[in-house]
Order: sequence, then C-alpha cells, then structure tokens
Amino acid sequence: MPTVAEIIKRMLPSGTSWKGRRPDWKKVPFWPPDLFAVAATLVNVSGCYAQPHYLCGFEDDCPYDADYRTDIEGLGEKYGDGLVPDEVQQLWDVLWKQPWPIDGGRKKCGEWWDAAMRLLAIADEASVGVGFADRERKRLIAYKVFQALKAEAVLGEKRLPHVPHSLCIYVSPNEACVQPKTRTPQIGCTLRSLSHNLALLPPVGEVKTTWRYGTSAEDDSEEPLNVLLIPFPYEIRGDSFIGRPNNETQASPRAAFFDIEQQWLKGVTAVKFAAFIQELIEAGKREVQNIHAVVLPEAALEREMAKDVAHILSHEEKLEIFISGIVDKKKKGTPPRNRTFSTLFHNGAPLARWRQSKHHRWKLDEYQIRRYNLGHVLGKRKSWWEGIDVASRRCHFYVFRNGASMAVLICEDLARIDPVQAVVRAVGPNLVIALLMDGPQLERRWPGRYATVLADDPGSAVLTLTSLGLIRRSSMPSEKGNRSIALWKETLGTARELELPDGCLSLLLTLSPEKEENVTSDGRSDRCATTKLSLTSVIGLKLAQAPKWLHAV
Repeated sequence: MPTVAEIIKRMLPSGTSWKGRRPDWKKVPFWPPDLFAVAATLVNVSGCYAQPHYLCGFEDDCPYDADYRTDIEGLGEKYGDGLVPDEVQQLWDVLWKQPWPIDGGRKKCGEWWDAAMRLLAIADEASVGVGFADRERKRLIAYKVFQALKAEAVLGEKRLPHVPHSLCIYVSPNEACVQPKTRTPQIGCTLRSLSHNLALLPPVGEVKTTWRYGTSAEDDSEEPLNVLLIPFPYEIRGDSFIGRPNNETQASPRAAFFDIEQQWLKGVTAVKFAAFIQELIEAGKREVQNIHAVVLPEAALEREMAKDVAHILSHEEKLEIFISGIVDKKKKGTPPRNRTFSTLFHNGAPLARWRQSKHHRWKLDEYQIRRYNLGHVLGKRKSWWEGIDVASRRCHFYVFRNGASMAVLICEDLARIDPVQAVVRAVGPNLVIALLMDGPQLERRWPGRYATVLADDPGSAVLTLTSLGLIRRSSMPSEKGNRSIALWKETLGTARELELPDGCLSLLLTLSPEKEENVTSDGRSDRCATTKLSLTSVIGLKLAQAPKWLHAV
C-alpha cells in the first residue's frame, strides 16, 4: 500500500514549491482546491471519515465541538483570502512526514487522519461562494474562480489551467477533479457529507464535467420559476423504430441495434414549432406573469431544428431556459447521438448553450416490445439495443439562478449508477431534469425509484418528462390509458405524478425557491445558504385549436 507522502507526490508531481531545480512538497498548497483534492483523496482512500471518532456527537471525545467549528471557520476565512495560516502549514507537516501506509489502522494513522480531516474542512470553508457570483467578495478565491470561469466562457482565456473541468491548479485532472458544490447530503455517511462548497470528482478520462454560468452576475432573482412542459411528440408511429440488418456471423443478444427515425417531424419546420410553443407561452401568461423555462422530452427534435427554435424563442423577454432532447445525426455510416440541447438566456440573449450525450443505450427487451406494441416492426428478436454513440462521457452543470445549479440527464442515465450519477451526487445540483422516452411517469415505476435516490442523496429536486406519444403506445387501442407525462420529487417530499388533463397540450409548473440549512457530518452549518426548489402549482394548458401536424388527442 502507498504511504501518505507517495500519494501526495503522485497528485502533485510538480510539488508545491521549488527547492533549487527540484520540486518540493514541504509547503502546504496555497490554492484551496488543490489542498482539498489531496486531503479528500486521502480521507476517501483510507475510509477514515466513517470512524466513530469523526461522527459529530457519536462519541464523548468527538473533536467536532463549537470550538472546532469556530477554529475551522476562522482558518478557512484567512486561507480563502490568500493567506496561509501557520496552523494549516503545521497540519500539512503532519501529512507530509507520515511514514505509514494508508491502511495502518487508527493506532498508526490516527494523527494524519486528524490532520487530513481538518485540512479538508479548512479548504472547504476557504471556498465559500465558489462557483457562484460572489458580488460581496466574501472570499478572494470565490472572486478569482468567478473571473476565471467568465474569462474562459467569454474570451476563451485560461486564468486557471483546468477550468471548466476542474478548479485545481497543480492537481492534474487526469488524477482527480474538484468542482463547486451546491448541496450537502443530509443522510448517509460518505465523503460527500463532509463538504459544503467543493466536490471531489473522478479523473476526466472517466467522465468529464463542466461548471459554467448561465445567469448574469447581477441576477439575484428569488421569484418562482415557471416551467412549461411540452410532451411532444403526441403520437409515435411504429415505423419510428427501425431495426438494423444483422450480420448473422456476429449474431448475439447484444449485436442487434435499432434506430429512431423522427417521423413526427415530417413536414414540421422550426418556425411552425416555435409558433406552437409561443401560443402555449401566451396561454400560460393568462395564469402567471412570465414563463421562464420550456422543456421537451428525449429525442423530440433534430439538432438544427432545436437550435433554430431556441433562437426564435430567445425573443421571449423573460424566457431563461430552453431544453429539448435531440437526435444528432453525423456523417452517413456513423452512429447518431441521443443528446440534450439546452440554452440559457438573459434579456433575450443566449448566455450559455450546451449539448450532452446519453451515456447508456436503451435496451428494448421482449416485455417492452409487447408493451409498446412494436411486435410488427421489432418482433423478429427478443431484444434490441439503441444504436447510438456513447463515447466521450460528459456531464454539465450550469448556474441558472444565483445560488442554484442544474443538470440535465437522458433516460437510462437517471437509472445507471456509473459514471454520471456519481458526479451528480457529488456536486449536488439543486435541480435535475431527466428527459425520457418512456411510459407513464408513475412513482412505482423505475423513474420514481431513481428520482428518490437523488432526492435523498444529495437532496436534488428531480423532474422527469416523457412524450405523450410513447404513453399512448403503452396502452391498448380501446383503453384510455394513463396520462402522467411527468414526475416531481423533492427533498423530504413525496413524489408527485403530473398528469396531463384531457384536451391539454402542456403542463405549467411553478417551482418556488426557499433557503434551507445544510449541515456537514462534522457539524458545520452553511447558515441556510442552500436553495431548495418546491413544486407549488401545476396547471394544464389548452389551445383554442391545436395544429393538425401535432396529432394531439
């Protein structure tokens, strides 16, 4: 097993300072995210955070009392303003001088465990406000990170070498990444429970994350977020699922692939589709003053069409968010990508735009082929795999309101544990939106189960949305069928199935923000700085006359 010093050298190959012409590791890293990366890695690989001694109030000699918290907060404030307190250097000396392997047990490792746990907490406290616009400049590091992220996004200028994928300077993203953090899990005993402001993430080779701003630095809106859910397409024909010819020499249960042809878009232009959404927005404005977000399900649009629709909708004065699932087709002969397309606006101008690919293929098994009445097109085999490219895995986090971040996932990515769900749980976005091509969104089905996981840990609010078209395929022709197009799950709340009323074309949700307290497992409070989103209103919207190309019922 490696020693503590060997891990430090591996993570900081260039050292923390130079002595002559050789790197030296005796000085504590001056940049808090670098110190956090090292301390959190040591704490994680040793598992010491689970020792009863470090669980606040669990043992009589627990070090996490009021004096500890005052001390950590004071040292963190100085460290976050560019000063390195002597106490921080002394704790680093304890780590650097350790001769023991990391699995030496409490008798040998207790001293460096204590030092690593305290350094992790100090680096976290030094980073208050990191990832968000720190208008009051409470911490110098938060201001520097904001300026670096802004320069990288607007000018393509690298003021920090690894942004937007990691906040570290000397720790390579091929070793570990550190990103801002939004929520701290309030249940469980994990490394995630130890920090408010920074998250330790895997290397970029496993999954590449980005953290960016999608709001202006001056925006401090606390008004509710009004979200328009449009379950398009309203009809999905069987010929939208195309089985690929199979090479019999390679025949196996994993070798049969199908493609999705967006038959529902034939004859539909971006102008027509944007006009339809604008009609729904006007209908929504009869209920609320402004519509802030528009969301469509998985594979609803083509890439260029989504881009054009977003451009047209940017003229809607108060619109902040446009999200749609897209099929992104490349050159002929190469597999397409199933992606999200998201744009964040401010005052009618796009501030951020990103695409994120689906990371897991949908497997249509024999049960689903029957359930969605696809036997006449895919009945030759018992299972088919979605023929999409899933390479180069990425997960994007965007600040969409000051103090609130979001992530957008596609279908299977909500259910599969690796690799994306791990980073979602580490960063803890306030809002997770999952775009699906699925049946009714019921609490007892798989979306409800996996939404509950993220609502518990890290405490994110989760919204799933599917198309009415596939819901209709899951019912027999003579059945009315369930019309639950969406599911909402929030922290400490029950799951709510959101059903589209008969005759309605969309649902208008109101998500209201409120502040709540998060507490780390060592007892440090964030002083009610965490934003929680709650569902406070659900309204069905109709149009006087729906366009014929919608095939809505």
